[in-house]
Amino acid sequence: MTTILSVKNLTKQYGAFTAVAGVSFSLAAGRTLAILGPNGAGKSTTLKMIYATTPITNGTVQINSIDVQRQPRAAKQAIGVVMQDDLLATTLTVMENMIAHGILFDIPLRQVKERAHSLLAFVGLTNYENADTTNLSGGMRRRLVLARALINKPRLIILDEPTTGLDIQSRHVFWHQLNVLKQQGVAILLTSHYVDEIEALADNVAIIDHGQIVAAGSTTTLAQQLAAPSLEAAYLRVTHFDERSEQIDQTRHQ
Repeated sequence: MTTILSVKNLTKQYGAFTAVAGVSFSLAAGRTLAILGPNGAGKSTTLKMIYATTPITNGTVQINSIDVQRQPRAAKQAIGVVMQDDLLATTLTVMENMIAHGILFDIPLRQVKERAHSLLAFVGLTNYENADTTNLSGGMRRRLVLARALINKPRLIILDEPTTGLDIQSRHVFWHQLNVLKQQGVAILLTSHYVDEIEALADNVAIIDHGQIVAAGSTTTLAQQLAAPSLEAAYLRVTHFDERSEQIDQTRHQ
């Protein structure tokens, strides 16, 4: 399989604080890797270094054999990003949002429009091309953000908590579209707090805690490797979650 993403000894420091400490992993075409971890564990910081919005302190990231530090613009051409905040332009229509995003990649206008029509059909928004984004439901907005992220035909899609706040039906629609992309050979890197989402989408999972990968393996076998009854139980074990301590701490703050 062709390696689309290679991350080696990735480190991020803010003064004396180390947010990410020597993280390494790789991702092949048509595969999905999920990063699971507590809030503040370093997940989002890791993603931001990969898509070149946060400087790397140490280590390397290569996307489609392009070094992110040396050629950030070229690397971004191979990436589509779906962040927690959709950042849609509320003064533009659905189609105008697509076109504006395509222009950022220097794609000719005629080509952008053709891709936009095709991608909006892919996510089921053909009938909403001229709609204001403020009139879209939460699920529709997430589908629009996904379509927008595909305008440059990326080899890698990065998703940071992509279905937070969506209802069950909208989540399943979103999952279906991601699985179609996988079948087309797109590599997918995602973070999620939903274990069922990771089990539905990911081939492999890396559990990160305090900036380090503390466990990694196949989504279907990692729990067995850690002698845990489920992936969720394995996650709680390796992140040293103590339910009794959490309950005591909450009681003190009531």
